Amino acid sequence: MYNVITNPKRIMLRPHSLIALAGLLVCMTGFSGCNEGLGGGAAADLHVAIKLDAEAADDGGPGDSAETTVEVAGYGQATGRILVEGEPPQYPPPVTQATVKDPASCVLSKIPNERLVIGADGGIANVFVFLGKAPPGTRRPETPPEEVVFDQQFCTFLPHALFVQTEQPIRILNDDAVLHNVHTFPQRNSEVNQGIAGNNRTGFQIAYARPEKVPVQVKCDVHPWMLAWHLPLDHPYGTVTADDGTFTIPDLPAGTHQLTLWHEALGVISDEVEVTIEPDGTTTLPDISVSAARFTAGFRGEKPKTVVLSTIR
Repeated sequence: MYNVITNPKRIMLRPHSLIALAGLLVCMTGFSGCNEGLGGGAAADLHVAIKLDAEAADDGGPGDSAETTVEVAGYGQATGRILVEGEPPQYPPPVTQATVKDPASCVLSKIPNERLVIGADGGIANVFVFLGKAPPGTRRPETPPEEVVFDQQFCTFLPHALFVQTEQPIRILNDDAVLHNVHTFPQRNSEVNQGIAGNNRTGFQIAYARPEKVPVQVKCDVHPWMLAWHLPLDHPYGTVTADDGTFTIPDLPAGTHQLTLWHEALGVISDEVEVTIEPDGTTTLPDISVSAARFTAGFRGEKPKTVVLSTIR
């Protein structure tokens, strides 16, 4: 096991901590008023606890990370695969001929129900795999993350599940001949609710300013069956499983980390998947199996902000 080397440590004091510390130092220099009430000039044992910046980050909102100056033994990557065990449920089509709007563009045969996508050998697609907070030793890129594309084709969002970093530009496009809109329902960011004309291949940009604790639901108010998920974090340690259930998270600091697995039909699959990273190595986790019964056992963990729109024409 390779542990993160945390020396030297940088101490971060908040303004109120500085005031308290200044007062304490005054008392320690022997001013007469400090020992009043102790009786007979008795001395008090003083214990000072100063938070390191990594601890102070826990006082912030979900997913907020503070920069920490540390040294680590190196960096490596984690890989794995998430599988369903047993016969998974079958979900009905998200829209029918009786409820579809703009059928010339919204072709029923090309509108899948992506609530549960099972690929080769039972692999579960669209599972978010991520660290809840940036670990000590996180390497920040010298340039901002590149723009990613969020498209709309045959009245379906592409991709269905998207991991991004805070402030990473997302280019919204529309490949259909009809009007769509992108409506996000975040908990910590401002909502986006903006229309985009048909066949608009220039589009517009959005970005999330703050990290979210759980993925953000994205809907189209014009075509209510359209659904996607975005997970913005303030570090690079997140991904989405591929069609065969596999995932890779690169450039993790050496040491032991806890991965969270989240799926839209299940909520938190687990937040205790431990992975130990060796410098310049690849840690391949054993296959992670999810019982098919879990899909009917109810949602676990904090629920994202959601909205249900009518499909009545």
